[in-house]
This record gives sequence, structure tokens and C-alpha cells, in this order.
Amino acid sequence: MSIELVTGPANAGKALLALGAVRARAARGERPLLVVPTEADEARYRRELAQGGLVLGVGVERFEGLLMEIVRRAGLGEAAIGPLARERVLARACARELVGADGARTDSSSSAGRGLAGALGRLLAELRMTRVTPRRLRGALERSPGGQAQLERLCAAYEAYEATLEKLGRVDRELRVSRALDALRRRPALWGLTPVMLYGFDSFTELQLDAIETLGAVVGAPVLVSLAYEAGRVAFADRAGTFERLRPQASAHTPLQARAEYYAHDAREALHHLERSLFTDEPRRVDPGGALRLLEGGSPRAELELVAGEVRALLDEGMAAEEIAIVHRSPESIAGLLREVLEDFEIPHALPSRPSFAHTALGRGLIGLLRCAAGGGELGDLLAWMRTPGVIDHVALVDRLEASARRRGAVSAESARALWEAEHWPLDRVARMSEAPARGPMALIDAVARELELLFCALRRRAAKVLAQDELAEAHALAAGRRALEELRELARAAGELAPDMRELIEVLEGLQGASGERPGAGVVNVVDPLSLRARRVRMLFLCGMGEGVFPKPSRPQPLLAERERRELALSCGLVLPGEQDALAAERYLLYAIASRPEERLTLSWHAADADGMPLARSLFVEDVCDLFEEGLHARTSRRPAGAADWPGPGQPAPGRRGAIAARERAEGAGDRSRPIAPLSDARVLGRLRERALWSASGVEAWAGCPVKWFVERWLHPNEIEPRGEPIVRGGLAHAALRETLERLRERTGSARVTPASVGLAKRILGEALAEGEDRSPLSVAPERVPGARRRLRADLERYLDHAALLESTLEPAYLELEFGFDEAELPALELGEGVLLRGRIDRVDVGEGGEAVVYDYKASAAPPSARWLTDGALQVALYMSAVERLLGKRVVGGFYQPLSGKEIKARGVLDGDSALELDCVKTDRLDRGAMDELLEACRRTALEAVAQAREGALEPRPATCAYNGGCSYPTICRCQP
Repeated sequence: MSIELVTGPANAGKALLALGAVRARAARGERPLLVVPTEADEARYRRELAQGGLVLGVGVERFEGLLMEIVRRAGLGEAAIGPLARERVLARACARELVGADGARTDSSSSAGRGLAGALGRLLAELRMTRVTPRRLRGALERSPGGQAQLERLCAAYEAYEATLEKLGRVDRELRVSRALDALRRRPALWGLTPVMLYGFDSFTELQLDAIETLGAVVGAPVLVSLAYEAGRVAFADRAGTFERLRPQASAHTPLQARAEYYAHDAREALHHLERSLFTDEPRRVDPGGALRLLEGGSPRAELELVAGEVRALLDEGMAAEEIAIVHRSPESIAGLLREVLEDFEIPHALPSRPSFAHTALGRGLIGLLRCAAGGGELGDLLAWMRTPGVIDHVALVDRLEASARRRGAVSAESARALWEAEHWPLDRVARMSEAPARGPMALIDAVARELELLFCALRRRAAKVLAQDELAEAHALAAGRRALEELRELARAAGELAPDMRELIEVLEGLQGASGERPGAGVVNVVDPLSLRARRVRMLFLCGMGEGVFPKPSRPQPLLAERERRELALSCGLVLPGEQDALAAERYLLYAIASRPEERLTLSWHAADADGMPLARSLFVEDVCDLFEEGLHARTSRRPAGAADWPGPGQPAPGRRGAIAARERAEGAGDRSRPIAPLSDARVLGRLRERALWSASGVEAWAGCPVKWFVERWLHPNEIEPRGEPIVRGGLAHAALRETLERLRERTGSARVTPASVGLAKRILGEALAEGEDRSPLSVAPERVPGARRRLRADLERYLDHAALLESTLEPAYLELEFGFDEAELPALELGEGVLLRGRIDRVDVGEGGEAVVYDYKASAAPPSARWLTDGALQVALYMSAVERLLGKRVVGGFYQPLSGKEIKARGVLDGDSALELDCVKTDRLDRGAMDELLEACRRTALEAVAQAREGALEPRPATCAYNGGCSYPTICRCQP
């Protein structure tokens, strides 16, 4: 036997021993192979060995590399099936045997589902590794007394999977490696005596253990296995099986002792105590000093901001970024939020990522083209393809197409393509791709492969350029697409029933993953999962997401072959399969492994509530750690409530980032809007604003609501590429239809006032006016929404007419859509004072026989009472009342906002209580003449103040009154956080 087993705790110096053995054997010319767990470990140890002068004499691989080297040396000519083809074969087996839908779709997104196919793949890999063939499983079932229906279906799926592989002339990874190991057992000379050193592992799969035993115990090659394990400790309970499996095979076993000097001097006592005492009955508590920190956020973002602040402070003190690690049980689940927070603090970082093929420009373009060719594509699909670099040279033409299509409601790819071809050239590539499926699956795959090459090479043909860093993702997407299409081509050639159609091919490409994106390295803070840090150490470690249900992760039973069924199989026919893993024991080891990695400080963080405010419990693992230290540790926890107004810790966000803006606003006083956040400074813009005399009443009201919104909508005038919103179209049509209804009612009856006698005629006229108006301006660009929107609008307006008919008013609607201050209007602008002129369009003015007038402004639903006009910035009715009184010479005795829909359609506003006019209104809307005049004057002064602010360029965000029901209308421009 040539297996040497080295065990010990995480800080026992196993790395030094393993690297020393590698260097010693390399010095003797033996060309050893060092095997490590992760890609980052592989790069690191290659650098370390190179620094020692060992470049050509030592190979560094991950375990998968070792297995492929075994296959290569075994000299087997069998070709392995690719992962994509295997997935389709598994999905077919699931659909036919497990789901019971013979003849069902065979793609990986069929009714069997990706999850079921993946579970079957894992189970079959497990059977392969334990040398359970379909024949052996079938024989076991025949010896079983019965009642194994699930096992029977699984056996049938296994047999179908095996038969398909034989038809394809392929083997799967597990069978290929197993046969290679069998070949080495028969002919050990195929491997030779190449030493293999395994470092950083704490457990192995069945296939990996088979490889270790074959190389060491059968072939006789020197194998050194460095394993984190100590007998009798709870933290290592999950790894005991691996140790006991290897110990009888080992010719030597070297147990190592813990070494406290692996920790920094100031943190040595606390961190060494943590490593030695975690999950033990150790009653002793020690002072954590600065070696252990606790952070609690009120939300996921608050937690990560606390972590980012600590990291930023360490970087500002001069610590190298690569000496800091952020660890999370599942980094991909927080990748988006964590990236945003780290960028707010300008922290260089590397997040583990596998970018989707569909998220690259190349992938989006190809998938968009295929969706258009398949029929049923949307506007965005056509635009994604056309915007792929090199497809359309003048991108401005594509922008115009988008604007035109969205304004016209051309939301399908087909209608947008018709718009393009009506003005430009035919899109022949879409037509050719749509014809490809008729020529067969091979022709379809070849056509997609050609289009993939065309899209990538469009800007690079004959350039012979070296790809820039930002082009590597596109190159990885090209490589991934090529591999996938080649697998599908071979699949279609050997088994046509497994070939994808156009729709299935789109689904395959959408689920395709590219190569690994950001990789851990120098100059960045690495974000990793616990297992990725087993073979290296860091100075500062932040363990995030310490919440119950996250770490420890709850156990999940086997989906296809549960523990009970495995036990029954073993009892009935002697076929023993590995049981379910003890999930809690595995999670305990992960905590131990990660807690032993920092040299100076371990920081644990969690959040007390989720993003929706639901309370969450912190992990009991936090208590397991804190139980080892003095009780004052909890009292020193740094906390940051969700939406807090202050910053509790070090490391302020970087200037110019969104986090900095939010923090500055909170620090200067939440809710304090007395001074502008971003005043205008451009002299030309300020000059034009100061010279501007004519303002609209709605514009003044808009400024009072939110100056930033006014500036975007009424000064910048961005080109709209979306169709007008349905509420805007509905409001415009309602105003126009009511005006037409009342004018025609006056023409036919001599009065525009709706009464019980004329309400029926008014409704018929309303129907005619709505039909005419909708011909000019449809209620929606989505045809399926038009009938319902039409019925709702007509019902609301008829309800209003019924309401108006019951009002016992002596006033006559004399002016409808009364304009003043416009070029073609009969009435001039209203002089508001201080050089400000006002123009506007008044929905309705009712006039009595005595010359008294009441102003009405239609609203979609809610109408503010006069008591809230100033606080809500509702100035229009008050300004219109002044305009009617001064421009028409009428005595205005009231002004109201009139809702046209909603639960309550009673008009709200103000009525002169000293006048003789009797109107049905809310009692609190009646004011004496003096109080009403004071209100109108206050509204006039507020309007003048708004204009004065505009002339000074005081762009103050007011999210409380900006959007409907509060909030920011343009958050990406304003960046205001209420």
C-alpha cells in the first residue's frame, strides 16, 4: 500500500507538510501531481510552487483534472456524452418512465421538468459510482418480495437511459471514469509511479475514493491524503466516514496537532480557543478582544452595508484587498445586492458568477432572432437582434423603430418588422431562419450555428484584433454556444427523436451557462462559499447571512429514492446504497472550517428581518460561537436598522454613489426639504428661466408638487418611446367627451345643464362622443384591453351624469374648456404679479342669473378639499377662480375639483358661505368670504413662490408629493430616497 494519510485540525500545518512533500519528490525528479479543491486554490499553489522554482516539475489540478488524467492514461477510446445531451437523455427517460407520459416532449423543460431530470441524473451517478448496473438493479428487484413500484420505475428509467447511451455510442462521466479505474487495476503500469498529493479536502465522493484507493492500494503510486479530521470531536462527525474508509488502506497515518502560532498575536487566544472548543462541552469563556465581531442589520441591505463599511475601513487603513474574504452559505443568492453595496463603497471585489448565455449581447441577439423566426416573438426580441453589434450599422435607425413601434402599440416582432420593412430593406435573415426548421433538425442546428458565427464576427472580421477584457464574456458565450450546438448536432445525427425543434432550441440556449466570470485573485475582496476557502487562509473573514434556515441549511430528503426505500432494498435483496447525509453534521463542519480560516478577525453578521419587514431569527450557530466567549460580546454588537438615518460604523460610502447620496440626506436630516439638493448651475438655463414670464397653471402646480419632476417633464421634454399611459388617454377622452356632451345637449335642448328630464339624452350623446373620440385616440394599444376600458369609462361617466342630474343647481354650464393666455384664445393671460403671467384651460365654468360663477376642474378620482390645497400643492382651481373673476368680470363664489370615478364623486373645494347660492357640497367646504379670499391669496403667493424657486433653479426633490401616492417618478434621474 502506498497511501499516506495525514490528519489534524484546520490549523495543524497540513499545507506545509503537503507542499514540503511535493517539493521533496519534485527534487528527486518524480514529477508529482498536487490536487486541490478549487480553481482559486489551483492558481494560488501554482504561484507558490513557481516562486520556489518548481514550474515544470509539478502539476497542480483539481480532482476533476486528476480523473481526466486517469482516463487519458487508461487509453480508453470511449467518447463521453456532453452535459447538454445527457440532460436531454435524462429528460426523455423521466418523461417516459417516471412521469408516465409516453411520447411526451423529450426536452429538458418538458413536463418531467429540469428538477426531476437533475434528480434522476444524480441518482444514476450514485448508482454508477457504487457499480450498480441496470442489470444488477433489475436482479435485485426480481429477488425483492414486491411492493417496490417506485424502484421499478427507476429501474426502467435507468434501462432507458443506458439504452439511449448505447444507441448514441457514448458513455457518461461516471461510467467512463469507472472503466478507466478498472483498466488501471488490470494494468497498473498505465499510470506508472506518478505521486499524487491531495490537500485541502475534508471529504470525498464515492468515485473520488475509488480513484484514491486504486492509485494508492492497487497501482501502488505514492498517494498523500491530507485530511481535516480529529477523532471524537463533534465538528468532524460528518467527516468520520471518509477517514474510516481510508484508514485501513493507508500504509501510514500521521496525526498532527493544532498550532496556535497560525493566528496573529493579538487574536491568538480567542481564535485558537474558537477552533479548539467549537461544538465541545468546553465551559471556559475567554475575552474575544478584537478577534470576534457581531453585526446585525435590520434588512438584507442594512447587513451588507455594515459589512461593506467594515471592509472599507480596513482598506483605508492599508490592508490588501485579497487578505479579506466575505463568505456566504449561498453567494449567488445575494450576488446582485452585494455587488451594488460593494460598488457603493468602491470596494474591489470578485463574485463567483457564471454569466448566462442569454445575458450577453451575442446570446440576446441570437435568441431574439430565433424567437422572431419561430413566430410569436415580441418587439424586444427583434430589437435585441437588430442591436447586436454589426447587424445594423446605423443604430439610430433601430432607436427610431423602437420609438415608432411603441407609440403605435406594435408590440409583436411581426408588426415591428413590417414597420421596418415599410421604410427600409427586408430583414431576409429572419425569413431564412424561419424556413430552416422545414429542412430538418440538422439544417436548423446548422443555420443557428452559422448565425452565431455571423453575429460574433460581424465587427471583427478581417481585423485580427486581440479581444479586450470587456469582450471576453462574448467570446465565452461564443464557445458555450458552439459546444451546445455541436452536442445537439451529434444528438440529432444519432437519435433524431432527441433533436430539438425551434422552440426547444430556444429553451436550451436560454438555459445555457457560460464560463466562470469573476475569479478570486489579487487586488480584490473575494466573495466565496464556505467550501471554497478550505485550503487557504485570510486575515479578515466576514461570515454573512447567519440566519436560521440559511446556515445551517435545512436537510432535504432524496427526491427519487428516499431513505426508507433504500433500507427496504437493502433488507429485501442485499443491495446496499449510501444513505442520506446527516445535514446538520455537515453544516457543523462547514462552520468549523470557515471559523478556522481567519488569522486576525472573524466577523459574524445577520439581518433581523427580510426585505418585506418580516422578522427572522438568527442562526443558532451564532449562539454556539458566542457561548465560548465572555457575555459582553453580545452587548458590543453593531446594529443598523433598516432605513436608519445615521451611519453607525466606519467606512463611509464613496462620494458620488447612491449610498452616499442616501447617507448624506439622512445625515443632514430626514424629511428636511427646506433647501435644494441639486440646484441648477447652467447659466443659459437659469437665464431662460428668469426671463420666462408666461406660466401655465398646471405647470405651477407641477413645480409645487416636485421641481425635479417639472424639470424633467416640462423643460427637458424627453422623447416618449412608450405609448401614452392608459390613465392619461382615459382622462383626455373623458374631458373631451363631457365637453361634447354638454355642448350638444345645449344645442338640442337650449341648456347644457343635466336634469332628470335630459339625462337620458345626455347619455346617448355621451355614447356618440366616446365613439368618435376613441376613433381618434384608442383607450389602449393592447386590443384585448379596449372593450373593458371602454365599458368602465362609459359606466363612470354615465354615473357622473346621473349624479349631476340630481343636483339642484340654478347655475348654467356657460363655458366649457375655457382657454386664456394662449395665442388663439380670446382671453389674455392673467397677471399674477411680480412679472408672472398665467395661462390655462378651465374645464367648466357655471354661471348663475345674477352673474355669480363657480369653477369646476375634472379629476380622475380623488379630489382634494380646500383644507388641503396648500399642503398638497393643489393650486389650479384657486388660480382659475382668480382668472374667471378678473378676466370675465364674474363674481366667483366657488371652485371645485370634480371626481369622475371612484367610490365618492361628490365635488370638493370651496364655496362662498356669504353668498345666496345654494349648492350640494360638504359642509366644511363652505367658508365665509374673508376666509375664501385669504385661501385664494395664499394659493397665489404659493404660485409666485414656485415661480421664484424656478427662476433660482432650486431643484428640490419632493418624493412625498411627486408620484401618485408618494414616491419618486424618476428615481434613476433624481436619485432621491424619501
